[in-house]
Amino acid sequence: MTETTSNSVNFLSAPFPWQGAQWAQLSRAFAASVLAHAYLFSGSEGLGKSLFADGFARYLLCLNPIAQNTVGRLADTDVACGTCKNCLKGGVGNHPDILTIEPEQGSKNIKIDQIRWLSEFVIRSSHSGGAKVAIIANAHLLNTNAANALLKTLEEPNSNTHVFLVSDHPGRLVATIRSRCQKLAFQAPRADIAAPWLQAIIGAGNVGSILEASDMRPLIALQLAQGDSLQARAQFLQSICDVKKGKKSIQQVLALIAKNGESEVLQHFSAFLSKLTKYSLTGIQENEGDPTLQSMYTLLVPSKEKSLAQAVASSLALFYTEVETARRQLASSTNPNPQLIMESILWQWSKLNLHS
Repeated sequence: MTETTSNSVNFLSAPFPWQGAQWAQLSRAFAASVLAHAYLFSGSEGLGKSLFADGFARYLLCLNPIAQNTVGRLADTDVACGTCKNCLKGGVGNHPDILTIEPEQGSKNIKIDQIRWLSEFVIRSSHSGGAKVAIIANAHLLNTNAANALLKTLEEPNSNTHVFLVSDHPGRLVATIRSRCQKLAFQAPRADIAAPWLQAIIGAGNVGSILEASDMRPLIALQLAQGDSLQARAQFLQSICDVKKGKKSIQQVLALIAKNGESEVLQHFSAFLSKLTKYSLTGIQENEGDPTLQSMYTLLVPSKEKSLAQAVASSLALFYTEVETARRQLASSTNPNPQLIMESILWQWSKLNLHS
């Protein structure tokens, strides 16, 4: 068994350093010939769940797995070699025994025709004579007809065929689909696990602050570290701070949001509200080195009286729910009005009582 070298390592392929437990669990099941027909991979956005699904699918089909042992990667773990005939069949992401389903371009849902295609894929013979894997990315976006069609496929499993459902919002999947899947949860990693990986990619930079800004979601952190994302986040958070202090109008903030995208700014807002809620209860500031968050924390002075602190935390938690609802609306297929949604969120924020 050979090892990968630091010159050939791909930092954007799974398993990532924070996915060791999940990879080991599936590897053991595969070695014991007890790998389940269907799995549900769940966890926050930005943890690399879809890349994990694709990486493990390629590992299942590989003829000569290799052990990776490089800085910033999950060490001493068998992965697909990338050079055998099975691996080379999918060199450009089109392996004939791996099917990936996700919303089509311009659509916000996975449709029944896509699941019918998956059903045909499941019953046909493998090109390589081994396993076949179907991956459903953003599985929570299955429309009703597609979900019903998938249920039939899950109820009639084919030998040596596996279905990996990937979702940031598993609760939005129908219960009957969830009940037919083995669950595999992914958690945000500790900084000491994610930081070497991020550092190896971006080189110099305040890796700790970037990870904190991403709410410890490494792939989101990578996006923030590249381009103007980190600056856009700082501008947005400072703007909503100014709205709360009466220094900026809602319309001014809406103009800024239009430049950066509603989904992205709501993601930043959601992550900050989580930190502010904790601060209201504990008085502990997370990511104190971030000047943007320092400014935001000044909006609230935690009360020493437990009941008052809990009242503020409850208000923040309810508003957090509103922000998450807005995020779901923007991702839905009902043609939402982004400006009206953001106006409502900003108005609620301006009226929210943060004084305990």
